[in-house]
Amino acid sequence: MKKIIKNNYKFILGVLLGLVISITTVYAVDAYIESNKVAYNNHNKSNVEEAIDELYEKSGIHKDKWIDPILNGADPVFDKTGKLIPVEIKDNGDVYYANLNSEWYNYSEKRWANAVILVDSPSNTNYKVGDHILESDIESYFVWIPRYQYKIWNLGQYTDTIDLSNMQNSEVDKDTSYYKIYGEGHTRIIDIKFGNVEKTPKMAESEAAIGKFYTHPAFTLGDKDLNGFWIGKFETGYKGADSTTSAQVNNEEKDSVIIKPDVYSWRRIKVRNMFMTSYNYERDLDSHMLKNTEWGAVAYLSHSAYGSGKKININNASDYKTGYSAVPGLELNKLPIDYGQSTDETITQPWNNPIGYLASTTGNISGVYDISGGCYENLAAYRPNSAETGSGFSEADFITYAKYFNFYNESTEKSYNKRILGDATGEMGPFYSFTDSDGRSRVHQWHGELGDFVYTDLPWFSRGCNYSCGLLAGSLYFAHVVGYEKNEMGFRLALAI
Repeated sequence: MKKIIKNNYKFILGVLLGLVISITTVYAVDAYIESNKVAYNNHNKSNVEEAIDELYEKSGIHKDKWIDPILNGADPVFDKTGKLIPVEIKDNGDVYYANLNSEWYNYSEKRWANAVILVDSPSNTNYKVGDHILESDIESYFVWIPRYQYKIWNLGQYTDTIDLSNMQNSEVDKDTSYYKIYGEGHTRIIDIKFGNVEKTPKMAESEAAIGKFYTHPAFTLGDKDLNGFWIGKFETGYKGADSTTSAQVNNEEKDSVIIKPDVYSWRRIKVRNMFMTSYNYERDLDSHMLKNTEWGAVAYLSHSAYGSGKKININNASDYKTGYSAVPGLELNKLPIDYGQSTDETITQPWNNPIGYLASTTGNISGVYDISGGCYENLAAYRPNSAETGSGFSEADFITYAKYFNFYNESTEKSYNKRILGDATGEMGPFYSFTDSDGRSRVHQWHGELGDFVYTDLPWFSRGCNYSCGLLAGSLYFAHVVGYEKNEMGFRLALAI
């Protein structure tokens, strides 16, 4: 009997020893890979790492990867090729290779996750965790927008504007006149709940009701549900441009994409060339031109407890350079505005200082920039059966690439009820019309920003306004434009990994 018990002890000890050796081996190999892997070509997954992941999965052991509890599983997603590198950006703009096992983002603290794509031939092909990544080695910056639901406060069923032209100069009716919409009284903090695909299932618009949480449609691309998407941190620039005019190129050129601060925005390009350039930029990362619903998802997140929660400062750089911010105190409520040159630091500041942070969706350096001002941004958002034909698209294109567009039903410039819930158009009502300080009659919504819907002759949406728009500009600004090339029109990219 004692011999049997003794043998059982030996067996149990053998099993435990084997498990300890297995666990130690897994951690040791993983630690070796973590400290020696090549960051640029394959920072995220090598063949050996995938095998290690399988060992972890089978053993039930989990790595110490940072997970933001508030996101409920909607944490950043990376590609297996390692093209997209997680980074932390210091307040002065210095970029460091992020350690995935530490707290490199925190949405409760309004610190959004950032990532970069390096140039084809970086000076260092072996960047590792903790390394300072040279700005000259970075081609593009991106920011993670986690999947979420938001509480419906307005279904946006507006078919006209409220005309305040007769009362706009009345001090008696001041509280109900146009003065009110310049303040914060016309806005709100949008209630948001994060969650992965399982926790925030896709919802039909028919399920939406005031007071009910609704899964934002930006997190569905065709038949694919996403845990989030990456948005270009800045407006898309033209690689190598050294002036405003040299960034005006009406071609499809995926190799000319650059998404960085202090570069010239790529403009004067027809919508189809914007679209195909974005589509072909990084096919493995499902790159595409930003849709209206994706813009809306960023704007709503910015207006939640996890973003700045206020009107975003305008990029007033008159030479269309990315990542700038107007100095507070300018008369932004006067139209039109003449800011002079962006090199004048008394009126314009770069992204990496306290004034620059005001032009970010978070109020700090981790957010999305140029979402207010800069250049007008064309969206992949179109009203079909329209008279405008200058965009370069064919009907066949709209069928082939349908999932990368938001399509709008027949509408007029005041058909706000034709909105797609979540696109930050109709839900921003009611809409007020009156005469601005420059003598022009306009339609205003939250923060006094402009709101014009698409219609037959102007069937494409643009967002953000441009550097000279003053109070009209912002993350909620929307307007109707033609699709052919114009000097002030640019675009932005997204990745759906």
